Amino acid sequence: MDVGEFAQENKQWLVGCAIGAVVWLVGGAIVDSVTAPSPLPRRQDTLREAYKSGDLSAAQDQNDALTAERSRLTEQLSFVVAPAFSTWSGPADQHLFVTGRNLRMAIVDAASDRDVVVEEADITWDVPSGVDQIRNTLFGLDVIDEVQKRLFAAHDRALAVDESARGLAAITSVKLDSTRRRKSIGRSRSRRRGGVDVSDLIKQQRVSLQLQCDEPTLAYFLEACRAPGRTLVLDSLTVTEPARAGEVATVKATLAGISFVKEEEPK
Repeated sequence: MDVGEFAQENKQWLVGCAIGAVVWLVGGAIVDSVTAPSPLPRRQDTLREAYKSGDLSAAQDQNDALTAERSRLTEQLSFVVAPAFSTWSGPADQHLFVTGRNLRMAIVDAASDRDVVVEEADITWDVPSGVDQIRNTLFGLDVIDEVQKRLFAAHDRALAVDESARGLAAITSVKLDSTRRRKSIGRSRSRRRGGVDVSDLIKQQRVSLQLQCDEPTLAYFLEACRAPGRTLVLDSLTVTEPARAGEVATVKATLAGISFVKEEEPK
């Protein structure tokens, strides 16, 4: 399997993985349409006068379709944060420190076992302040953890198929995007009257990744991005072909974990 074959076989999924279009535009329309309160008439005869039965039926059908579409997107794109990254006892900053240290060690150890070049200093994220920011960063570390697990699994799979394969040669950068910058982008969109802010219902953490690998490893990694409840959404991908045959390609990618916030039940 190579990247070209994977792209042809999974074209629809790759197109659907555009964060800006799928989440903020489609998601915004769906959330506003589903959750926006409808004005209620004061009298039943006013309702009959304003709407014909066919109009009401069409409106209900549209609402059902939007609700179904939201459920489909949630099922396909959701990333449920693992308990190790979402719950803890004791100080939050201490839990973040230990979790981050263990994650860096896990990546370095896995790379060392496979002769993959990686520097601990190239695995980075901002140091947050406050429990909410720490929680967001832990969400991001969970995304990084899934990225590294599936990347090394793709390397192992490529070598299992072909022992002479280059596999994953180096990881040159793993960076969790700034939580504060993403929050300001999400809040910059004006709130519609009677609607909701998409960022109140959808949280995401994005990871920028740079590496060197062969085509089978990249194809296996992209294939592994889909997993029920733990999907890594592909935001961007750039592949630079090697200068000479037999060398590895340079890959730059941005992946995201999307968490759909559960709405509270009315009291």
